[in-house]
Amino acid sequence: MSGRVRLAWLAGQAIAVTDGVTATTGRAGRWLTIGSQHTIAGVLAVENAAGHVDIELHLLAAWPPQMSLQQLGEQVRRRLRRSAGMAGLDERLGAVDVAFDDVLTDTHSG
Repeated sequence: MSGRVRLAWLAGQAIAVTDGVTATTGRAGRWLTIGSQHTIAGVLAVENAAGHVDIELHLLAAWPPQMSLQQLGEQVRRRLRRSAGMAGLDERLGAVDVAFDDVLTDTHSG
């Protein structure tokens, strides 16, 4: 697995273990990373000219959220950075942007 796909996978794992958020691919599956054998929903991972992998996370939040959306996003970002460090990929990880594209309520399923 390439470093880009590995970081996308770690981002997907950070989303999965964070209560109150879930990944979204958006309409027509725009927000995902595809590797040779992996598809990671809700994560765009792009290698920039400097060799760093910039990550864009697209999330749905449970409503009402347990904390502010900013705090939820920061929680996912911290988990990704910690995981990247443990995997020896912290030097490759570039910018990590978090977007909340929708909210999930009892009557709205995204």
